[in-house]
Amino acid sequence: MTLATIANTAFAQFSEFEGNGNSPYTIVGENNTLQIGGRTSAYYEYRALKSGEDNKDHNGWGLKDMDLDVLGKTKSKFVYEFHMSIVDLATAAATQNTANSANPGIKAAYLAYNGWPVHIKLGYDKLPYSQGSIIDVYATPFWSHANLYGGDLFSRRDFGLTLSGTINNHIVLYGGGYSGMGENYFEYGTDRSGTMEYVGRVEYVSANMKYRAIDEEGSPIPIYRIGLNARYMDKTQPAGKTQTYGGSDPTADGFAANYGDAQGIYGMRIFDGKRTIYGGDFIVKYKGFSLVFEEDLIKMQPTSPLDPLYQGTSESVNGGVINAGGFCASAHYNCEPIKSAFSVQYENVNVNDLAPGHQEWLFIGYAYKVSRFNSVFKAEYSYPMVEDQASNPLKYTGQIRVGYQIVF
Repeated sequence: MTLATIANTAFAQFSEFEGNGNSPYTIVGENNTLQIGGRTSAYYEYRALKSGEDNKDHNGWGLKDMDLDVLGKTKSKFVYEFHMSIVDLATAAATQNTANSANPGIKAAYLAYNGWPVHIKLGYDKLPYSQGSIIDVYATPFWSHANLYGGDLFSRRDFGLTLSGTINNHIVLYGGGYSGMGENYFEYGTDRSGTMEYVGRVEYVSANMKYRAIDEEGSPIPIYRIGLNARYMDKTQPAGKTQTYGGSDPTADGFAANYGDAQGIYGMRIFDGKRTIYGGDFIVKYKGFSLVFEEDLIKMQPTSPLDPLYQGTSESVNGGVINAGGFCASAHYNCEPIKSAFSVQYENVNVNDLAPGHQEWLFIGYAYKVSRFNSVFKAEYSYPMVEDQASNPLKYTGQIRVGYQIVF
């Protein structure tokens, strides 16, 4: 297989609808091909509340997806994609919030050129970091990504420039520079620092592999992917704009006042200071079985000693550094004779080593595939084995989601 063919496969596999076995509506012209696909899904959710809790607003129906994806290719090797979630855009408009890290209204908007050995992509799409983030959850029995790489700790998408290529059919390289604002790029644009987040990833693949957790192909021999990746940004704000950061004035001209919701629920997706993330992952598939593992380590260095991430500790205690991260492991079995897929997943996450506690989760999923994952019944049970009272206090002891998904 040629370098150009391998690189094109590697570059395209971030697309949720590219090469996944779907049959989208396709328009073929003399010099262009246009594919139109989409997805809709809904589920019923039930939470077992703790004693004393009586708010059951999470018990009921939920519309998970209503997506439209347009993917175009030209004879001259240009590729473009626009993927939007109608339900998430409507939700954002109703709440006056244009971005949600787990469910962004815009999922892809980019132009790429695949005519050279090094491929170029400019625009908004998934970042080449974290196998768990890149793998789309719709092609598993689960209804959402793990907490480790679901978007609360670091962004999954951003606007910027991505370069990619392949060496000797086995080593795949990705690198790029991005706004650092993640899914909030369309809301805020670039922050006052004017600096980028830099992301790089290197993979070794034993054979051509799609970014899918389930072995629907029933690989006759073991195939695997091993990945290492890192990302770094320095979002130190201009002098004079952060002196009141961490104070009690909600109108302060600091990072939190200007880009508050971009920080995420833990305040670590982006902040006034430096952040470095390292990660490693692997997946192996064999005869319907697959094992997936990922670990991510996060080092944060906020500029202000009053930054909430320091949890009120002194510099003599924290050393000007906050550490976070965790790991996630999952096992899957695809049984085609009964059109079923079974999954179990465990994760252990600490979002701040200066705050007491951590969180551990167990997820169990089942999928009955009427037509692969294009028409599928999915059921998921999530159980918080260890609750992080300091960073993520819960009001429930378990959650069940049962629903149906259609991909066209």
